[in-house]
Amino acid sequence: MLNYRIYGALTEHTTPLVVLHGLLGSLDNWHTFATRYAHTQPIIAMDMRNHGNSPHVVGMTYQLMVEDILATLHHLGIKQCDLMGHSMGGKASMVLATQNPELVQRLIVVDIAPYTYRPRLQNLLHAMNTLPLATLKNRKQADEHLSTVVTSAFERGFLLKNLSRQSDGTFKWLCNLPEITRNYLKITGFPALNPSYTAPVLEIAGKQSDYVTEETWATIQALFPQARLEYIEEAGHLPHVQTPDLFEQLVRDFLG
Repeated sequence: MLNYRIYGALTEHTTPLVVLHGLLGSLDNWHTFATRYAHTQPIIAMDMRNHGNSPHVVGMTYQLMVEDILATLHHLGIKQCDLMGHSMGGKASMVLATQNPELVQRLIVVDIAPYTYRPRLQNLLHAMNTLPLATLKNRKQADEHLSTVVTSAFERGFLLKNLSRQSDGTFKWLCNLPEITRNYLKITGFPALNPSYTAPVLEIAGKQSDYVTEETWATIQALFPQARLEYIEEAGHLPHVQTPDLFEQLVRDFLG
């Protein structure tokens, strides 16, 4: 079962919105959105396996991620939900909805497609794995180390949320970095699925990102015939963090 946080009140008469973060993220990535939106609909934010406070376990296939999510929903007694996932969490959401269409009332996918992407984060994972944790004195040193491969200070700050100072003053990665690294090529891929989900789907993409292009949008349309696309002009790969007001309005309009 996954670590989760509930925003708002879960009742038998409400349909919760389940939200899933991306690679190297955590449920905290959704905190601002969830705090604001939970007045409309209860939210269940989850840490994916090997991330945040969820179990560090072997394997990072999308099927294993789906089984984790289903087990957590079963534990909570959820029989139907709306589902939203970003990046890796978006891929897991697409697999879950396709395999369990009766469970997912509506689906929102954030800046990702059911597509095998080139492994663009290998240099980043190498930088994270070579960060000298034993001698690291502060986060500024970690930021400088990552700056060799991540030019955006905003993105480095996002990644460094995975870095935790322990009681003895040393640092550790909260995520299971070795297992994520071993399985990175599986995470960039996507399993073959049948187009069996016919409920409404919203893709929210950042115009400054290159994850949702004309080519990758076609793969979404092939799998989800009721999908529609909304770009946020000012956003990159993290529209829910970079443009929270516009992002929240798109979610409200869709789930309204």
